Amino acid sequence: MTNTYTLLAPLFVLSAFAFLLLGVDAMVKQPSAASRRLSFWLTIVGLIAAAVTLGSPAGGSVLFARQMLVWDGLSYVFSWVTLLTVLFVTLLSNSFSDFDGLRMSTYYALLLLAAAGLIFLVSSNDFLMIFLGIELFGVPSFILAGYLRHQERSSEAAIKLFLIGAFSSAMLVYGIAILYGVTGSTSLSQLQDHSASLQVMAPLGLLAIFFVIVSFGFKIALVPFHMWVPDVFEGAPKPVAALLSVAPKVAGAAIALRVFNLILPTSGLGFITVLAVLAGITMTVGNIIGLQQTNIVRLLAYSSIAHMGYLLLGLVGGGDLGVTGAYMYGWVYLFMNMGAFAVVISLSKTLGSDELPAYAGLAKRSPLMAALLTLFLISLAGIPPTAGFIAKFYVFLAAYQAGWKWLVVLGAFNSVISAGYYFKIIHQMYFRAPAETQPLNLALSERLTLAATSFFTLFLGLAPQIFVVTAQAFSVAPKP
Repeated sequence: MTNTYTLLAPLFVLSAFAFLLLGVDAMVKQPSAASRRLSFWLTIVGLIAAAVTLGSPAGGSVLFARQMLVWDGLSYVFSWVTLLTVLFVTLLSNSFSDFDGLRMSTYYALLLLAAAGLIFLVSSNDFLMIFLGIELFGVPSFILAGYLRHQERSSEAAIKLFLIGAFSSAMLVYGIAILYGVTGSTSLSQLQDHSASLQVMAPLGLLAIFFVIVSFGFKIALVPFHMWVPDVFEGAPKPVAALLSVAPKVAGAAIALRVFNLILPTSGLGFITVLAVLAGITMTVGNIIGLQQTNIVRLLAYSSIAHMGYLLLGLVGGGDLGVTGAYMYGWVYLFMNMGAFAVVISLSKTLGSDELPAYAGLAKRSPLMAALLTLFLISLAGIPPTAGFIAKFYVFLAAYQAGWKWLVVLGAFNSVISAGYYFKIIHQMYFRAPAETQPLNLALSERLTLAATSFFTLFLGLAPQIFVVTAQAFSVAPKP
């Protein structure tokens, strides 16, 4: 029993600090700078405390809570990704001017609850727990997306996210119900043992896995289930858009890795081919539409869609190499995408616009910001010596060794396409004259975020061996 409580400690800590923040909100009559500062530091302390309680799974996989939850390398790695993502979002939210005059205690409490939901999700070993984890994150995310309630676009983003979330959750429940009817269980471990039943009852087995894939497709924004992403990113507060661009997508990919590694390879239903086709379509559509964007936030939205296609190559490749590649891609995507959003958020208040022409001549106004954004963009494009190149190399190699050569060729072609819209931003910064000469000022929290994300984006590209060895240590195929 003590062991169970120990493994659940991060969830308890995050929930406790979330309710403490809600208590602070109840005691504060009017929002002020002091209450906002207090809420910010309570959130930072809560995230640090949760990180301290994360136990390394040195002894291998541990099943607990009636084998419905598991603590293993996958849980550990992606719990860290979740906590770091929420930490960066908290830092970026601290100086975000659109939040002035709002009750930030509730906002930070929702961030902590969302983090708890994602950690619960990546630790799930049962479809019922997966559904619960998705909802534990989904409910706070709907509210966060609409937190700028005085802005119509923010309310619209919340409604769209709510409707898509409800629809995808319903699809997942339907798939779970059929799986239970076919196999008599919702446990991932037991479903692996009963995977032959899925093949024997092929029509129902196909339908069940189809609904599961569709639901996951909505959550991690695979094409053709991606339509909510650009509008929600543009309408939600930018720190929330940064959160939605990383945490739920990476966590969704992590739990998909667990599910698909346990069921699909042995089911004989041919769904690895379906995942390969989805990966190819997602990369291609995301990048082609991204070429047409002139709004930076929408451009990053389509970029995030394309990157989920790249990450899916790790799932398609499978094996230890594919799992290692997926782990690495999750970490690298956190730093390079969060860094790009950090620059956009920092520049938005000074430039007054997220449109591409507003970035004209940025290199002359702020050489450092232009250089940092260039670093993140070339990493997103997968150009050496950045971390993005290393991550793409490993997922491409996994897919190639598994025999998916056409998918690797398509991925390489899409990387070239993506460079078109990333370098479109770089061209504006370095080869256009600035319309204004006003200097750019950064808050301390923004500087910390940019320093951390840029360091790891460059360091993991220049010294990848340390990163690779660490990822391999935790990336044994997640089979409890």
